[in-house]
Amino acid sequence: MEYLKQVATHLSEIIRRMSVSQVVMLVAIVIGVIIGGVTVAGWVGKVTYQPLYSNLDPAEAADVTQYLSEHKISYQLSNGGSTIEVSESDLYEARLALASQGLPNSGSVGYSIFDESNLGMTDFLQKLNFRRALEGELSRTISTLNEVQAARVHIVMPEERLFIEQQKDATASIVLKLRHNGGLGKSQVNGITHLVASSVEGLKPNNITIVDYNGNLLSSNTGSDELAALTGTQIEMARSVERGLEQKAQSMLDGVLGPGKGIVRVTAELNFQQYSRTSENYDPNMVAVVSEQRTEGSNTATKKSDENKEDRQDDRSEVTVTNYEVSKTIESVQNAVGTIQRLSVAVLLDGNYRMIENADRVQEMIYEPRPQEEMDRLSAIVKNAVGFSPERNDQLEVVNMAFDNTYLDEQQQMLDQQYTREFYYDLIKKILMVLAALALLFYLRKQIKKFFAGISRIIPPAPRATTTYRQPGSGSPTAADEVPIPEIEIPDVVPERRQPKLVDQMQRVAKEEPDEIAKVIKTMMVD
Repeated sequence: MEYLKQVATHLSEIIRRMSVSQVVMLVAIVIGVIIGGVTVAGWVGKVTYQPLYSNLDPAEAADVTQYLSEHKISYQLSNGGSTIEVSESDLYEARLALASQGLPNSGSVGYSIFDESNLGMTDFLQKLNFRRALEGELSRTISTLNEVQAARVHIVMPEERLFIEQQKDATASIVLKLRHNGGLGKSQVNGITHLVASSVEGLKPNNITIVDYNGNLLSSNTGSDELAALTGTQIEMARSVERGLEQKAQSMLDGVLGPGKGIVRVTAELNFQQYSRTSENYDPNMVAVVSEQRTEGSNTATKKSDENKEDRQDDRSEVTVTNYEVSKTIESVQNAVGTIQRLSVAVLLDGNYRMIENADRVQEMIYEPRPQEEMDRLSAIVKNAVGFSPERNDQLEVVNMAFDNTYLDEQQQMLDQQYTREFYYDLIKKILMVLAALALLFYLRKQIKKFFAGISRIIPPAPRATTTYRQPGSGSPTAADEVPIPEIEIPDVVPERRQPKLVDQMQRVAKEEPDEIAKVIKTMMVD
């Protein structure tokens, strides 16, 4: 305790020596350290919550929160109770634990409905439960997609009829709640359609309707018209072939001439006629024995002679039946659909430009067409890129003419001006930052000098002590015998004894040099 009292007394003595501005600065530093420590401690101990599930129904949210409370997992609710958030450290563990319990169930059941056996269930209820389970499983599967937040599936499975003419097709309706307002792409809608069609027996993609929560139809409205759907697919396939050929030719021209020096357009005519041919050919020169059958028989006849004697005769016969097969060839051919029937390629090439000096001695750019030899080489490159075939009666047209680069030049000038402005703005910003740093540095240096100068004026340095050393056997001390010893600063053991001396010294300085004290106080007040 005595040591703590001495430390407190020493600190109070130091504070008494300090000026008002120094005390204010010390208090500000202490408060800043305390606030910083509290902020860091709060940041370290802060619990970060992450959404566990969002957009839940009240019943689902109640089941989930009940499970979290029973297992002592901290959580908080947001968005009116539809979103449940847990700490980031418990997020994945809680999600897996809830999934093992079948939560949230999203209001739909799956094949788990058959886990409980019911011997008294009728055939109608069995079929109904099977349809509910199938709808629930499909809803869960569709809800796992990135763009889908929730889904509901309704399936209609008609009863089997005795006659095929009376049998109706299965149908399905899907309602989707999307995460974004942009909707789904065509490929995504087709993927969901074929997913459901492949999961339900007898369900065709044309009998599936998909809408969102706003009532917008997402599935194709030409699903019932097979001809229109087929035509749209053919057009899309033709455009895909054209784009592929254009990219091949364009990339080669850009590599030879540079970007923006050539334009390629391709029109492809595809053959979508589908037919199958079966031919059966016989070769009479190639005969093969398939089977052979032999039959043997005998006939016995009795003949009476003149002497009344009987004479027996045996007649044997053999019948052979041979079956031959003439060789034949059965050939079935089905043509490929979507083959290229004809290509039309148009290529537009820019010429060369050269800078000359006109009669007025002004530099100007003139256009020069490309040589015919170069045009032939470029035509051959394009032909090889698109797979040009004279047998298909393909056409290729290559034209060399000047491009209108006025827009490109203006755009380039605007980009150059913008780049120049940004460069100078960035340079000026850096120069100002350097100047501000230097000004701040000089200001702080000046203030530090004033601070120490004020302290030195208030508390003058203590007089240096000297000690006389005299050799043994000598007489009275002389000036030559005096050897100065450096001053050794002895720390105060009892600070209370220095307080009266310090106060007396400050009072003496104030009485003898009041002007200096006034200057120091004025400087501190200005600072």
